[in-house]
Amino acid sequence: MADPLFSPDGKWMWSGSEWIPAPPGEGGQQLNMQDSVIGGDVVHNTVVNNDPAAVTTAVIAALQQMGMVNPPPATPASPPPALEVELPAAFNVGDHVEYHSPTNARWLDRCKVVGINDDGTYRIEVPYQDSIVQTKHAVVIGSSPGTIRPASPPFKAGDRVLVDWKRYGHYYPGRIASEHEDHTFLIHFDDGDVEDNVEWIRIEPLLEDSAEVQAYVENVTNEEQELVEAFRIFDKNNTGTISAREYLRILTEIGDNPIPVEDVLNEFTDLGIELDSEIDYRALAKFMVASDQEEISQPTKPEVVIHDAVIEGDTLSGYAYHHPKLGEGQINSSAVVSITYDERATARVETQNTVYVIGPTGWKETPPNHPFNDADNQYYTVQGAGTSKCNGTYLPSTEFDGVPSYINGEVLLLRWRMGNGDQWWYLANRNSLDRKRGDYYRVKSSSDTPPSTGWISDDQTEGVEPYPSVGHTGNPPSNNPFSVGQHVKIEWKGQWWDGQILETNGDQYRITYTDYGSEWDEWVDTSRLNST
Repeated sequence: MADPLFSPDGKWMWSGSEWIPAPPGEGGQQLNMQDSVIGGDVVHNTVVNNDPAAVTTAVIAALQQMGMVNPPPATPASPPPALEVELPAAFNVGDHVEYHSPTNARWLDRCKVVGINDDGTYRIEVPYQDSIVQTKHAVVIGSSPGTIRPASPPFKAGDRVLVDWKRYGHYYPGRIASEHEDHTFLIHFDDGDVEDNVEWIRIEPLLEDSAEVQAYVENVTNEEQELVEAFRIFDKNNTGTISAREYLRILTEIGDNPIPVEDVLNEFTDLGIELDSEIDYRALAKFMVASDQEEISQPTKPEVVIHDAVIEGDTLSGYAYHHPKLGEGQINSSAVVSITYDERATARVETQNTVYVIGPTGWKETPPNHPFNDADNQYYTVQGAGTSKCNGTYLPSTEFDGVPSYINGEVLLLRWRMGNGDQWWYLANRNSLDRKRGDYYRVKSSSDTPPSTGWISDDQTEGVEPYPSVGHTGNPPSNNPFSVGQHVKIEWKGQWWDGQILETNGDQYRITYTDYGSEWDEWVDTSRLNST
């Protein structure tokens, strides 16, 4: 006769058709808590206190080890459709922001901008442990790993939300019950479940007016409810739980592919599950819905911000701020897979193992397909200004006087209507727009786009000579022999005269002659120019 099969705790014996109490003195293998795969509170609660939540966690682990369900995804699941965070054109030093940490795969709050780099990237401080603060030397505005966005409390008590339940990769509808001091939340789910200390990276707003979102909520609710109803058949007393013994019978007897009893018992033994303990089948149903996914999210490639970037053949070279393997310094990438640009002309260059991020002006040589090279682009370059902070490439920003303004670091390029109705374009410090003496240069113009020439400084402005010019272009070609604002010698009728470059257009240069009026300004090519 075959040896009888006993439960892990020795209290039950398999009769061949059901589990019955073991005869006195006939107990089988006893559970050794020291051998349990799950240690600490889980095992303690499961065995000693018979906590249904702890037992359910152990059952989920058993299902994963037996290959019946998928493990939680390595990276957070893609959330249901949600409102996008409105991203600004730029941040100021001192602004509080959220930082999307590639290491933590979530947004970190209480971060602060401490510097703006020449290539349009930012330096930020990130709280680490206790009073420790880390400095991230180069991040960009956006919503993917290694980026920053405005910091504001995203949710409040009472908000309807979708939550990635226990990080198992599936979003369920619920409501914010309260917020804790550490900026985590207590969630009351629609199905009656409760989860505390939920980080906001796992929370998305529930858009009540979105048909797409409502269809998602209905589908996930129906899937969960079907499983709950199936489990409820075995819950004779309507307690919301079923015994581990009953669930073992479900696994080993019901369905198209029942599992061998020995396999289930071995897993239950390893994880400290007693057959008379209770399982919260509502939570188990949630997990089974979350695990029923065709694909597991792929790990995100690390992002590395670089400047002085150049595409050479099919590779990228440049200076990395912080490479996870190579540290800071010059790098040469493997073959480039793709290049994409966002609305701020920030590039993401993807290689086999890494995504390199280049700020709008972080190129040593801009690629041919860069947005700056598009004739219809909305980027302007200021050159030749004696106040050097005004020079550089300006990106679209907010509207003033009914037309877009443009921004470069702390300087705005904008149009403003005076009290008398006159309209002027300004180059101004964006932190001093409401004060006197905050402007560097101005030009009287009602044009909807910045004038290229005519910029001055006067008793209302603080810019110094020479005066700038504005071009509807990006970075000047690196092989351009002359630049806007440069003092040169100009040939006219066989003689060389002093002058200055006002504007460039390809290999043509608009010049002005020293001590002569603007009526003498003209376009010339390099054959009539020499450096002074």
